Amino acid sequence: MFTTLKKGLLVGLALSLAIPSRAEAIAFNFDWTGQIAGFQVSGSFGYDETQSYTDSIVRTEDLDFLNVSFFDPDGNLLRTYTDNHLDPGVNFNFDTHSQTLLQEGNFNGPDGLNLGAPNYDRDSDNDPAEASGLSFWSKPPRSSTPHLHLDDWDDEFGFPTAFSSHEGIAFPPFTTQELIDTSRVGEAYLPPNGQPVTALGERGQFAQVTPVPEPASVLGLLALSGGLLATGLKRRRE
Repeated sequence: MFTTLKKGLLVGLALSLAIPSRAEAIAFNFDWTGQIAGFQVSGSFGYDETQSYTDSIVRTEDLDFLNVSFFDPDGNLLRTYTDNHLDPGVNFNFDTHSQTLLQEGNFNGPDGLNLGAPNYDRDSDNDPAEASGLSFWSKPPRSSTPHLHLDDWDDEFGFPTAFSSHEGIAFPPFTTQELIDTSRVGEAYLPPNGQPVTALGERGQFAQVTPVPEPASVLGLLALSGGLLATGLKRRRE
């Protein structure tokens, strides 16, 4: 009982520290899991909610902060990019009305996404020899089917490819079986050597956004956690 209450108090403290001190700042978390290999991308961002944004879209230059972390299929942290909105090549677009990240366009477009290291798309005129680091990015192919990639550009971590030349992928319009039927899924994730993390009949997912509790809510959580902790200590003494 005491351990659970103590953990709850620590979680409350962590939430309070995650929220910007400025009263006008609003913060969100986002999460994504790849369709084949199961790589994960998680992060947080915030902006001034008192400002007016064109078409209600918060873009890279509007952000107060943007932090992005990459995890391997077992959940181990690979790398974190702090203040990623200040890095070259990053593209971020958030619809404040629907509270969704725009992810269906090209990685460098107004409705696309590019996080982590600079994106050196192998199909563009960029030089892949200059690529390094981890990138999470969007790019519809010539068929205009929206999808997301995760790339370890210079193969620093040595993971096998999940689809085509990419370590991670997600196609929201297509099921895992439909991707397998293209013959482009990496052998490491096909039976008998392996298995895709997403069920054969399920589709890939876009990154999902969740709001961070307002400071007042966190303070309430801290008060509740503190009260429960005090009650637990009193019972232990009795």
